[in-house]
Amino acid sequence: MAPPASLDGMVELLHWVTSPPALRRPVLIVALEGFVDAGVVAATAGAFLRHRWQSEPFARFDRDALIDYRARRPTAVVDAGRLRRVEWPDVEVFAATVDGPRDATLLLGPEPDMRWNAFADATVALCRQLGVDVVLGLGAYPAATPHTRPIRILKATNSVAGDLVPEAGDISGYTGPVGAGTALQDALAAAGIPAVGLWAEVPHYIAGSPNPAGALALVRLLAATLHTEVDTTELEAAAKLHDEQVAEAVAEHPDAGEMVTALEALYDQGGHEDGLPSGEAIAAEIERFLRQQ
Repeated sequence: MAPPASLDGMVELLHWVTSPPALRRPVLIVALEGFVDAGVVAATAGAFLRHRWQSEPFARFDRDALIDYRARRPTAVVDAGRLRRVEWPDVEVFAATVDGPRDATLLLGPEPDMRWNAFADATVALCRQLGVDVVLGLGAYPAATPHTRPIRILKATNSVAGDLVPEAGDISGYTGPVGAGTALQDALAAAGIPAVGLWAEVPHYIAGSPNPAGALALVRLLAATLHTEVDTTELEAAAKLHDEQVAEAVAEHPDAGEMVTALEALYDQGGHEDGLPSGEAIAAEIERFLRQQ
């Protein structure tokens, strides 16, 4: 079957790989690698869902128009003195048939380095083409929270979205730089498409290393939002192992133990990070330990 003709001329950035399957009221899940994704939580959750749902790409953005290869260099595979292939960073859209009232599409890959407005326009056009009426963006940021407590997920909705994910708390306030995913949320609002940004709070002292517990929390929340079930056995095992490694690292540093105890009290009281130490030196030690495991 030929790709829908209406997409061919709407934005030159987006190209069909194949025609998408028939989708039932699909939600678009956006998980872009880069700013802000502490512990690569969003990228891990997106990749996990892609494989769990056996999703296949049906559209791809023009990488030459969006990616600065000096910042995100392609990688080469060399074997026995021969260049076998060069692997390029791609921003792709995947389709997934999901048990439940909705199907899903996933927008995965590196955050575009340029042409954000054109990228947003192309994504809005794709949403209209596919009948997407809800967009869920994933992200994570370092927070004064302990690894011994459940990962909290907060949300920020665009101006046309209602309370689509009541299980997540609201981000109380923020003024500062944003990533392409947040810029996309704003463009979706202008197009009348509800969008919600979901942000996992990752312990600041281990934010530089992969955090499977954060990815697990996002996947579980997405499954509940889509009224479906997702087998998270692999993520659960990875999160358990990671927690054990962090606990071992913390046990070797009395200062780290004191900081975690203070963070636990703060978490249990529903408080904020005012007056807490940054933990930068402790973070460096713990991350060095984790890299050795």
